[in-house]
Amino acid sequence: MTSSHPVPVRAIVLYGRASFDQGQNVKALAAALADLHAARGETVTMRTAHADLCGPALPAVLAELERAGVTEALVIPSMVPADPSLSAWLPGALSHWAGTQGAGMTVRLAPPVESALDLPAALDRIAAGPAERLADVRETDPSLGKPGWSAIPEHGRQVFVCVGARCLHRGADALYQRLREAMKGHRALNAGPRRVMCARTSCLYPCNRGPLLVVQPDAVWYGDLTPERIDRIVHDHLLTGCPSKEDVLHRNPPPEETAMG
Repeated sequence: MTSSHPVPVRAIVLYGRASFDQGQNVKALAAALADLHAARGETVTMRTAHADLCGPALPAVLAELERAGVTEALVIPSMVPADPSLSAWLPGALSHWAGTQGAGMTVRLAPPVESALDLPAALDRIAAGPAERLADVRETDPSLGKPGWSAIPEHGRQVFVCVGARCLHRGADALYQRLREAMKGHRALNAGPRRVMCARTSCLYPCNRGPLLVVQPDAVWYGDLTPERIDRIVHDHLLTGCPSKEDVLHRNPPPEETAMG
């Protein structure tokens, strides 16, 4: 007798940090996990998502999976060591995503991969290994960086774009790319004394108003960013020096005003 219930179309998403991706490569882990499933005769859709620094962000990956027909996704936090704050905010953030997007896909959040590992035993094996096979660091030429890294580039402003976990979850990576694209067509923002240096940062606070960016030395904060707001920040603030009051989240008073007060 066959069941009348359709078999869920499942996917697994490895959710890691971008820095972790450079060190151990989350994509390689996803490929290896897919191979293990294949060896058991199982077919599984594998995806990776980043918690911070750069995309793809988890909501974008989940949305793509649902569009592809996936009905159940298992998200496995793959940071080592695990981020203890994930268990506090990520379930609610995913529930908010599902509600605002009208998602019908079931999303389950697994325990962090660290919970399945015996890290003290792994560290002990490394520490007990043959140390003589490892090179003494003094055999490497001393260096603290490239010679050109001692000079501060000419610039007039710095824009710090938060790509911490919560802001990235809210689409900060795409907005950072929008900022870079919007600046490309303006020569004054890319060279000379009015040049704007853009940098991605970890958490800037307040997370509930993210995605966030801060323009320095003007001490102007922008929150609840959208593509349209990014365009206005480039045109009104970076090009003309006149921040749009409707978009400013917070502005620190100039130091002289603080001293007078």
